[in-house]
Amino acid sequence: MSQERIVTAALELADTRGDFSMRGLGEQLGVDPMAIYRHFRDKDALLDALVDRALADLAPLPPEAGTPIERLRQLCLDFRVTLSTHPGAAVRIRAALPTVGPHVIALTEASLGLILELGVEDDEASRAFVMVIQYITTSAEAEEQVLAEFGTEQAWRSAASARYASLPDDAYPSVAAMAARLEGSSFQADFEHGLDLLLDAIAGRATRPGGTQYQSCLLYTSDAAD
Repeated sequence: MSQERIVTAALELADTRGDFSMRGLGEQLGVDPMAIYRHFRDKDALLDALVDRALADLAPLPPEAGTPIERLRQLCLDFRVTLSTHPGAAVRIRAALPTVGPHVIALTEASLGLILELGVEDDEASRAFVMVIQYITTSAEAEEQVLAEFGTEQAWRSAASARYASLPDDAYPSVAAMAARLEGSSFQADFEHGLDLLLDAIAGRATRPGGTQYQSCLLYTSDAAD
């Protein structure tokens, strides 16, 4: 038994089931569940370690890979992929941010460093970092809930679109018009659009002299699509 082995087994169970019991983890490891408590004081401590492990493969791009805003954007996209790979982790990550775990700290350092590199003042940068993390984790959690209830994203979109389309146009013209747009989008596209709005707003608050120039994420995305 070791912390490494326990966390590995717990992550496997969480990825498969979304959660796990200490009894189930003991069965997975082939030990009495009480043996786990010799390595972790309680399940919350184990979950903090699990969240930190989930972020192990998340790494920022090197400076030569792009501008600070481009590298921050890619880090956010990679973070979202990590959360989709580890269901249930999103809700824990917000609570785990103050936890002294090496991978949590590495994510914080990378994200905050890129925001500061844009020329955002220290107080603004710390708030911006929190907003970025909240946006990504909340989006991931919402998507998990949709999939848990509807099975697929398309099933949810079809149900929501049908509901909106059934509303009278004269009473709810904007909502009714959204029905077709909802069907034509995706979690990924919606997430990227919201992320670009957020990153553009953060970069637009840069006031520090000598801050790195940036190109609007929305313009960058549009140009790349063309």
